[in-house]
Amino acid sequence: MAHLLIAFKRKDGLSLADFSRHWREVHAPLAKRMPGLRGYVQNHSSTVVSRSQAYDGVVEIWMDSEAAITAAFQSKEYREGAYADEPNFAAVKNVVRLVTADQVLREGEEHNSPEPRVKRLSFIKRKPDWDRDEFFRYWKDVHGPLALAMPGVQRYVQCHALPSAYEQGEPQYDGVAELWFETLGDLNFALASAEYKDHAQPDGAKFVDPTSALTLITEEYRIV
Repeated sequence: MAHLLIAFKRKDGLSLADFSRHWREVHAPLAKRMPGLRGYVQNHSSTVVSRSQAYDGVVEIWMDSEAAITAAFQSKEYREGAYADEPNFAAVKNVVRLVTADQVLREGEEHNSPEPRVKRLSFIKRKPDWDRDEFFRYWKDVHGPLALAMPGVQRYVQCHALPSAYEQGEPQYDGVAELWFETLGDLNFALASAEYKDHAQPDGAKFVDPTSALTLITEEYRIV
């Protein structure tokens, strides 16, 4: 399964509330028409921290393969639907785009509530002296358990960039770490904990380039 993530900003002059409303109520039904869609999630920038964040949202799309993603974005359903609507609410330039494969370290319970969950997404790039394969191994096998030890983590997924991302040189990011919490307070408690400050945070500094990291605090809406 191929997992596409796109981080983007809202259209100039559009309030965060109007951006979120349009994205969920108008755009989502259009995006659902894309052929081959297996999953579709919207992550809206938290209103509590939105002013300090580089992007206003992250869309996630799951399809059977990279070829299926390419075909979907070339389809009539996309071109005449979601694509035509994007300029109405989104700044379509300067986006962050990465195709990945999911490494699920904690599945978590099914979330059936209509209320969104708090989700922390961290786009990360390895340090220059780290081999790509070693980076992915270390991130999953060594760092992963340290992140899982943080209190309140409901679900944890590492999204590793696919090999195709490196065919034209180094991509902007090597992957995305996704952590789910019940509330923003739970997230803040986890980041203040000894498990994070004494273990996960200093370990991350060993292999993640701090100058390239992009972290967003969002509210997750599962559409498909």
